[in-house]
Amino acid sequence: MISVLSNIQDDICNYADAISGITGTDVEIIDESLMRIAGTGKYRHMLNQNVSKNGYIYRHVLRVQETVLIKNPGENALCQHCEKHLYCSEMLDLNAPIFLNNRVIGVIGIICSTEEQRNTLLSQIDKFVTFIEQIAVMISSKVFECLERLRAQETLGAFRRLIDAMDRGVVAIDGNNRVWHANVSAARLFNREVIGCSLSIETTGDILYGDEEAWITLEDQKRHVLCKQITLSSLENESLTMVIFHDARDYMSQITTTTYESDRRARLIGHSQPMEQLRSTIAKIANSYASVLITGESGSGKEVVAFAIHQNSPRKDKPFVTINCAAIPEQLLESELFGYVRGAFSGADPKGRVGKFELANGGSLFLDEIGDMPLHLQAKLLRVLQEKAITRVGSNNVINIDVRIIAATNKNIYDMVENHQFREDLFYRLNVVPLVLPSLRERREDIASLAQYFADEFSENYQRPNRKIPAEIINLLYAYHWPGNIRELRNVIEYIYVMQGDASGMNASHLPPHLLSSMNGDIKKTSEGLQSLDKQGRSAERSIIEQALARCGTSVEGKKQAAAELGIGIATLYRKIKVYDLR
Repeated sequence: MISVLSNIQDDICNYADAISGITGTDVEIIDESLMRIAGTGKYRHMLNQNVSKNGYIYRHVLRVQETVLIKNPGENALCQHCEKHLYCSEMLDLNAPIFLNNRVIGVIGIICSTEEQRNTLLSQIDKFVTFIEQIAVMISSKVFECLERLRAQETLGAFRRLIDAMDRGVVAIDGNNRVWHANVSAARLFNREVIGCSLSIETTGDILYGDEEAWITLEDQKRHVLCKQITLSSLENESLTMVIFHDARDYMSQITTTTYESDRRARLIGHSQPMEQLRSTIAKIANSYASVLITGESGSGKEVVAFAIHQNSPRKDKPFVTINCAAIPEQLLESELFGYVRGAFSGADPKGRVGKFELANGGSLFLDEIGDMPLHLQAKLLRVLQEKAITRVGSNNVINIDVRIIAATNKNIYDMVENHQFREDLFYRLNVVPLVLPSLRERREDIASLAQYFADEFSENYQRPNRKIPAEIINLLYAYHWPGNIRELRNVIEYIYVMQGDASGMNASHLPPHLLSSMNGDIKKTSEGLQSLDKQGRSAERSIIEQALARCGTSVEGKKQAAAELGIGIATLYRKIKVYDLR
């Protein structure tokens, strides 16, 4: 005998989708003969199957005729005869009976398969119990062909209160595309009252993060969203569509982008001539829309400069997204840049994903190590820059973008172009504004400021009092050749903090052995405190003294300050000035 629920199976499936969309769980609806009438998720493709072999909880609900919450599936006494109870994947079951004339004709089952789903249901269990029981009433009403009860306040009260508590936007629109009901999140997203307004939905055809990508237009407002749509029909063939949606940009940014500490990342430390010139150049670059190509040695601070350009530009309130072209396997780099949709390639996330270009829309995209990008991707990147549009992998949907490109490399990009290892046309597209960063060796007078900046940072990280780095250590840092540039200097300062332990102060013994050993061949310590260099290192000593005088000045007070900074007496400083003819 065909059950009454089987006669309206399409509508029952829509109700299951609606429950799943709101709770974020899988849903089953079975009839009194334990036949699965509707299901979502993994149960969607197992309709019209009898679950009596393992449906002991449903059998219990049919017998007791009341809502049953099972917090420990697999361990509950009702599950002991189920053949899967020892390896049950369910973490919580909420089941409500469907009545018709005081007879139970079916059961709605909400199934939690993750700890997050379980915690969400338990945190608002009274509301969810009320909600599932009201849905059971609505299904009963549909059996009697009374969908009008859906619009009755007494039937939908709990339903509306629940969707009003959701962080997703939810709107219900009628057959004339008018908003019949909307929750608080939907009104907040559009920043206006939406009930009664005309609303249209235009899907792109792409599925991302398990939802449809679409554009929702409310009167004159257009929003980019990820959504689910569930359509219910009434006796008069009127349709009611429920749309559950996220703001696409906010949602995608929350789950994929990195938060940047703008106060730290935008800081350029030091006041040497190269740094002052760099600041002046950045001020001119920042206000333009031109692409920038930053070159310089590894560790010289290319990403810090890129972020400084972004932070000083009109795009500073928009995203700053980075991607290291050398750190991502070649076969994945395209999908990281441009994104992909469900089913784009084997092994891809079945929910799809947006790419870095799309995440950076309106802001800046930093392409680090651009010299390591494969040639075939260089051609695709060039096309994107020319057309200002991308297409996700596996999609035909063209997406217009507005992104400022800041690229960087520590390779000799000019030689790479000459040797056909980098596309000449892409090089000229990126190299509108070339920016060459100085190495730390070229800005030695900034070493003290940088070292103290990192020391203050690690004092905070290691929860120690801020202390000035002793002149003894600063002198050694000045004498080192810094092949790893600023990155190496930062590592050295952290090494000092690690090796210092509980000691009250820093000294040369806390420096890395490789730094000390690299200078031992050139440096001899004298009783005067300043490192006196052998013939090979006299030019370095002259440079150190010259830089100290440039910082402190050549007045009497300035020379006293320079001597104190160098760790020598004032008489020794005057003698050195005479020896090196630094008058």
